[in-house]
Amino acid sequence: MFRVFSGSCLTLEDMETVVRPNLVERPHILGPGADYFTNDGEPLRPQPGAHTLQKVFSGSTLDLNAFGGDAYSDEEQGEPVRTVNGQAPRQTLPVSTILNQLSSETAKERVKSVKSRTNVLVIAENGYLGSHVVAKLLKADYSVRLATSNPVTQQQQAELYKVMSVDVASRLSIANVDINNSIALRDVIRGCRYIIHCGCSNSAVDKKKGPVAYHMDAIQALFDGIRLAGKASVKRVVLTGAATSVFHIRDALPPSGKFDERCWNTVANSETDPIPYAKIVFEKEAWRLRQMLGVELVVLLPSSTIGPSRTEETSDAMMMIQGLANAPSYFPFCPKLYWNYVDVCDVAEAHVRAMESPEAKDQRIIISNACLSLAEVSRIIKKQYPHLNPPTRSANKLLTLLIYAPQSVNLRFLWRNLGERKPLDNRRAIEELGMQFTDIEKTIGACVEELMAAKAVPTPNDTPEKSFVKLALVTLGMVGLVGAVGLTFLRKRKH
Repeated sequence: MFRVFSGSCLTLEDMETVVRPNLVERPHILGPGADYFTNDGEPLRPQPGAHTLQKVFSGSTLDLNAFGGDAYSDEEQGEPVRTVNGQAPRQTLPVSTILNQLSSETAKERVKSVKSRTNVLVIAENGYLGSHVVAKLLKADYSVRLATSNPVTQQQQAELYKVMSVDVASRLSIANVDINNSIALRDVIRGCRYIIHCGCSNSAVDKKKGPVAYHMDAIQALFDGIRLAGKASVKRVVLTGAATSVFHIRDALPPSGKFDERCWNTVANSETDPIPYAKIVFEKEAWRLRQMLGVELVVLLPSSTIGPSRTEETSDAMMMIQGLANAPSYFPFCPKLYWNYVDVCDVAEAHVRAMESPEAKDQRIIISNACLSLAEVSRIIKKQYPHLNPPTRSANKLLTLLIYAPQSVNLRFLWRNLGERKPLDNRRAIEELGMQFTDIEKTIGACVEELMAAKAVPTPNDTPEKSFVKLALVTLGMVGLVGAVGLTFLRKRKH
């Protein structure tokens, strides 16, 4: 005996009690569960559930079960399951799968719509990192304005920012501006909710001004542009600093064994370390101006960045990997130098997360993956590409100085850095940004793959180069170098 609607199934009025001795069970057209029909094929309204009555349009493509119905567990109901003709009807879900899918899709569309209306300004003098940041933002459905000092053609634009979206062209605009000019920045800042500044390129530094003055002009122009554009429109600025701002090679390791965001490089100066010192000035001036304007600020401190490039630009660390991969087989030694490495894609991902994460507000965050020696990097290359001959053994300090003395290498740099391992603590990036760093072996492998594709590193199919002539030349050179050093020492002894 069930309660049904008399007359129309669209009204809750005039309810009466009827008896349905023989019911035919059929599966729902939409969703889980079953419908019940009379012997005449008429749908029963409302349909009975396994534990309670549910209101549905039986046999219709419009399923009211998808819009909710009361269902209780055995403990809540406290009575046995009803049966029809000795068979228990199928269990119906408390909430329809279709409703969940519709709600989820609606929420995703709403978020996508909001993001597409959110303008993010990316200031990228360094296209190596900036291009990856733009690609990540476009994949996240944001509208992006790219401000760069280097002209980018439409063909390069289409090639650089291939992402899984059909409306990328409408969400990406590129402006060629002087990023050290606050008036020029004001015009591109207007209407932007977030700003990501990818730092100053070392190659673009004005030689007349020097790196410190150039970095100072860049950060002051940024915040002055925000002020001129109306600081209320900009919610947060994400700034790319440098991991060298948290330690100097002379600094002793902290008790934790790793340098973290609380540390500052207090040793660098404009005379001995102009580029690291310029990065420190850049960051400190940003924190000072942030207090004046009241804009949220996040400073990311990436270590040596490696990984595939979307442009013709690359990083110094990538050039170093190229040098290791092209090393000859007759000299398996390299300087005992340690570097902290991180994948450029991880750095770009960290910028987007730092922009979105409430926990990242007004934080310094180190973005680094692993601290490796050159020999360790070489062993990873050799493991994946046996046809290459990177130097897998670390030379001692004396041998290193003898090798690099005639090569215009900064011997003071080598003397200070040889054997010094300075690991970085990336816990804040993992905990507050939810970063999952790419396996370093995968990153190094991707670097070599790109270098081989660019013909910068030999592939397995390339003919090995004969090395006995080079070996003879190097041997003669080493003998001559040792002899010259010995003669100099003897002359000093005589005098």
